[in-house]
Amino acid sequence: MTAGTDLATRAELVKLARALGTTTDTVSFAAVLPHEDIRRVRERVVTTLYDEHRAAFQRVAAITRVLPTAVNVRIALRAFTPLLAARVAGEMTPDRAAELADRMPVGYLTEACLHLDPRRAGPLVQRLRPGRLLAVVAELIDRAEYITLGRLLDAATEGVIHDVAMTVSTEALLRIGLYAESGTQLTRAVALLPPARLRGVVRDALSGEQELMSAGLALIGRLTDDELRARLAGYAAKSDTATLVALLHTAIADDTVPALLTAVAALGADDRRRVLRLPTPEMVDHLVPAVKKHNLWDTVAELTPHMPDDLRHRFTTACRRLD
Repeated sequence: MTAGTDLATRAELVKLARALGTTTDTVSFAAVLPHEDIRRVRERVVTTLYDEHRAAFQRVAAITRVLPTAVNVRIALRAFTPLLAARVAGEMTPDRAAELADRMPVGYLTEACLHLDPRRAGPLVQRLRPGRLLAVVAELIDRAEYITLGRLLDAATEGVIHDVAMTVSTEALLRIGLYAESGTQLTRAVALLPPARLRGVVRDALSGEQELMSAGLALIGRLTDDELRARLAGYAAKSDTATLVALLHTAIADDTVPALLTAVAALGADDRRRVLRLPTPEMVDHLVPAVKKHNLWDTVAELTPHMPDDLRHRFTTACRRLD
């Protein structure tokens, strides 16, 4: 992966590589694009790949309408790979596809989920029996298929999201959030967590490895609910000084400064002042290029009045050097 690439771009590169069936190194040339543009490229790739042989899969789907469900299941398990079954399911009515899927072995169904057309997965997933869907989610987590889980999050019902969020590990939650397609749906999922679980997610993110710490920052940055963002940022701000300094270092090293500043801006006045006293002069020098890179001047303008005088002077001086 290209050095210096921000977390959102890295996540999009991983998803683009998955769509193309290749490695992230192969698509690393796209790192120069904004992550929104990489997402648009990925969506066009998905459209092209899934529409290429769509007529053939539609013909197979039409045949399934005249056969009993039990016969269709036996034929699929004997003659179709999970990939082919997923492509055919994408051309069936959601109710019919769910009826068949509910009779498939969990392992087969899990593998098929990797190949569902993202544009048509939602209605099918919403019609699966909750118990069957939770079993599939558990197996996907065992396989570390967080990209697929991030995509399925958009389609999951509130009940399923709640059950998953309350039972899976914090690491799984953070990694699913990293690859979630919709910030709005991600916010709904996080909002379902009780306060104790939310505190646990923040605590585990801050005490985890750098990648998890960055995923925790990214989660806060992607939330669309200001009150919820402020709550999570507030939980983080209660950490000890050493943990918060480590978080600052991680944000600079992993290029998650936008999410970091978004979290700091959401804090109450006392917590904000405390956090803004933590950067060393050297940290300030590293923060300024990230502010310029991500055009965060408006956010910084809100925060600099809360900095100690010496750090504010250092920051404004470093900003002038970049003009």
